[in-house]
Amino acid sequence: MNAGARLTEAVAGVALAAAPLLRRARPDIARAVAARRGATAELGAWGWGRAPGPLVWLHGASAGELLGAAPAIRGLRRSSSALRAGARAQLVVTYGSPSGRAALAWLDPDHSGPPPLDRARDCDAALAAVRPALLVFAKLDVWPGLVAAAHRAGVPVALINGTVRDGSRRSGALARRLFRASYARLDAVGAASPEDARRLEALGVRPKAMTVTGDAAFDLALERADRARADGSAVFFLSALGPGDRAGDGAADRSAPRLVAGSTWPVDERALLDAAAAVRRGGGPGWQFVIAPHEPIAAHVDALVASCTARGERVIRWSEIGDTAAGRDASVIVFDEVGRLAELYAAGDVAYVGGGLGGAGLHNVLEPAAAGLPVIFGPRHDRADARALASAGGALVSPAGALADTLAGLAHPPRRRRHARAARAFVEAGAGAGARTADLLRPLWPS
Repeated sequence: MNAGARLTEAVAGVALAAAPLLRRARPDIARAVAARRGATAELGAWGWGRAPGPLVWLHGASAGELLGAAPAIRGLRRSSSALRAGARAQLVVTYGSPSGRAALAWLDPDHSGPPPLDRARDCDAALAAVRPALLVFAKLDVWPGLVAAAHRAGVPVALINGTVRDGSRRSGALARRLFRASYARLDAVGAASPEDARRLEALGVRPKAMTVTGDAAFDLALERADRARADGSAVFFLSALGPGDRAGDGAADRSAPRLVAGSTWPVDERALLDAAAAVRRGGGPGWQFVIAPHEPIAAHVDALVASCTARGERVIRWSEIGDTAAGRDASVIVFDEVGRLAELYAAGDVAYVGGGLGGAGLHNVLEPAAAGLPVIFGPRHDRADARALASAGGALVSPAGALADTLAGLAHPPRRRRHARAARAFVEAGAGAGARTADLLRPLWPS
């Protein structure tokens, strides 16, 4: 067992021993440990009874990583020789965060849930039951214990959309020593960029296993945006919210532009509401905000609604609108539904992506860009795609104190249209990684 696998095994043991304390001090961690503890039995119960045939096991930390992997995994399954022979290529999806469930509709797995604890006996038992032909990690969540177990079982392992962010803890000298053997065991790695490839090689990935494929998240962002327009999702949201000012000429039923704020945290929401008030005090056009919290749990939604009310905003929850047009006169709509953010962007004029003002990190900027919206986000992030989007003119980086000025600038339709075109063009230029990644995985797939 290599050093990284020994470390994660020790951490799992400590977490299990500390479970009673965690239930009181950190119930979120306690729930995650309990879910992973039960995952081995769940995977075993499903795996031993599954139909014969080749299977790929995909793991990602959360919804974003799994969604980015979807184009390549779907392409691999479609091209499988097993499909041509009449058997069904099966898929198991595991995720570290419960948010991973939001990606399942795009992956159509045969089984899904949390991964086993990253210790030898759990990983060996899960692999023996599931019998995958290929284990795939999405983006950055490589687990040493699972990699070591796959090596013992003779299962090839790949990393796709591979990314190592600036300042990643895995780039430190100690982490590189601990995890180098795990990265060296990867049979194929598709890096999101040449810079990511260099960083992954520094972590231990063998050069002959490395290919720069790009990030298939670009492909999925375009697919989701285009599907929202084709399947009526955009029309549905527009009928409930009003047409906005997508024409950019103020000729809509409501002249105020609409900002869709996705995956927000309280710090984002305070900054947005402060900016809205400042714009109104300055005599600028009022904005309608549709705020979709990253965690739309009841306590967060209730607090946000109360804050809007205290500020004098005309606020309504999305769940209270239904199929009426009650939201058209609201200054703030709190979107309390999950899994539909990509479709919601299609009803906006401008997007704000949360996480860049501090906290959990910047969220997905590609979905609103693919919908053809100028994107605003805060400066505290380590996302290369966000920096590139801003450099291409599709996004504006705004600290909290400058957000009012940013909104005032985007109230001008010609400027908004210019940024919108640049945003969509940026995503279109990055497409194609899904097919390249499927090609990378295909030699590892049973022939």
